[in-house]
Amino acid sequence: MEMMAMRILIVSDNHGEKGVVYEAYGRNAGDLNIHLGDSEFNYDDTEMVHFERVRGNVDTDSRYPIEGHHETSGVFYTHGHYYDVKKGREVLADRAREYDATYAFYGHSHVAKAEDVGGVFCINPGSISNSKGELVEAYAVLDTSSNVGTFLDREHEVIKEVDLDTL
Repeated sequence: MEMMAMRILIVSDNHGEKGVVYEAYGRNAGDLNIHLGDSEFNYDDTEMVHFERVRGNVDTDSRYPIEGHHETSGVFYTHGHYYDVKKGREVLADRAREYDATYAFYGHSHVAKAEDVGGVFCINPGSISNSKGELVEAYAVLDTSSNVGTFLDREHEVIKEVDLDTL
């Protein structure tokens, strides 16, 4: 199947904080919107209804799947704790390749990052509520037509842009 150019909103790890996920969606909704887990909301919470979503390690609602794949955008996504993403992204990239995915989105580490792991672009939007990396609390938007990932802060200001083709 041919990949479709898309604008993708990527959010993760709000850990029960209300409003921030909804606001990110309201300001930067994509053609595809993905929440990477640890929302601590019920699966059908109103803040989550516009998102493809997966279960994080602290999410208790069993209706969340562990991983997802969006074929037309070439995206594989998961929270990351089952793929040991804090130690490396090779296992994550291997799983994405099983789906012929170009992109692998993950959360869990609370560190905003974009990297090329053996031809798979691994992107963590960071935590929108509690950053543990260099960047402040953030979320991301990926434009697959230009292959540029943009990290935005909670005020929806651009804090970093990454041209994935230069990684």
